[in-house]
Amino acid sequence: MLSKVKNNPKQIFLIDAIGALVTTIGLVLILVLFEAYFGMPRKALYLLCGIAFSLFLYSSCCYFLVKKSWKPFLLIIITGNIIYALVSVALMITHYDKLTELGLIYFTLEKIIIAIVVHIEHQAYVVIAQNEHNEG
Repeated sequence: MLSKVKNNPKQIFLIDAIGALVTTIGLVLILVLFEAYFGMPRKALYLLCGIAFSLFLYSSCCYFLVKKSWKPFLLIIITGNIIYALVSVALMITHYDKLTELGLIYFTLEKIIIAIVVHIEHQAYVVIAQNEHNEG
């Protein structure tokens, strides 16, 4: 995957946009409609949905509009993903007594996936920085 990013760094934004859109849809269509099975209150789910949708919009704009100088844009999406994860963990702690086993599993798996994505994005950031350094 990193070799693809090396040759076409904008793909990381497409991957992130797709992930954020899947998260947004999942939060709205699955978790909100089946709130009782997960336990996270709607208000909290809508907050997470708003953050995820914002990340989708940002990554999509970067994918379509950014032509070069990827580093600052990638750093913003890495930071956004970390903020989403931290807000989600805070909501898990705040509403722990309401979360069902299924809710705990879902939100824990989501954090694992986000950690993997952030790790890949960070690796891409390093590769891009090295390429820019070598070109400059």
